[in-house]
Amino acid sequence: MKGSSTLLLAALTMLCVCGLATAGENEDFFMDFLQTLLVGTTEELYEGPLGKYDINSNAKEALAELKSCIDGLQPMHKEEMVKLLVQVLGNMDDA
Repeated sequence: MKGSSTLLLAALTMLCVCGLATAGENEDFFMDFLQTLLVGTTEELYEGPLGKYDINSNAKEALAELKSCIDGLQPMHKEEMVKLLVQVLGNMDDA
């Protein structure tokens, strides 16, 4: 299970990085989604970045598992992910 969770996290990371290459609304969505995934709750994902989408039950299960994996990260690793997000957001403001 841990291997599949790692793969899922890697896929999400690639999706977010690729999303950063697009402009405008997609960029905002991916950054908001990633930030909420790192420091928010699953409910905040559904109310915030995913609020305008109809999320099916399988996707909800996948998001819950992904969120659980992220919440299970060691605090220092999660802190580094947040620092990276802050750095990326800062660079976007400079652009």
